[in-house]
Amino acid sequence: MYGKLVLFLLLAAAMLIHDIPKLKRIRSRERAIYWAMLAPLVYLGVLFVWSKSWPNLDTLFNLFLPPARLIVHWLDPASS
Repeated sequence: MYGKLVLFLLLAAAMLIHDIPKLKRIRSRERAIYWAMLAPLVYLGVLFVWSKSWPNLDTLFNLFLPPARLIVHWLDPASS
């Protein structure tokens, strides 16, 4: 767990060191969009560090799997 935490903190620090000078020059709306995009990354980083089985991107994709299979079945000429 500590290795994952160190890796996550190093990557986050590198990203923020690169982005903070740019964030100072942009408008507040763009800054808000940046922080809104950063929130899911922090959530997924916490999942990575703690190895929790909380909802993640696979859960989101699995929500769309049954409708996608239904659409593929409707469009598949071999099944009709």
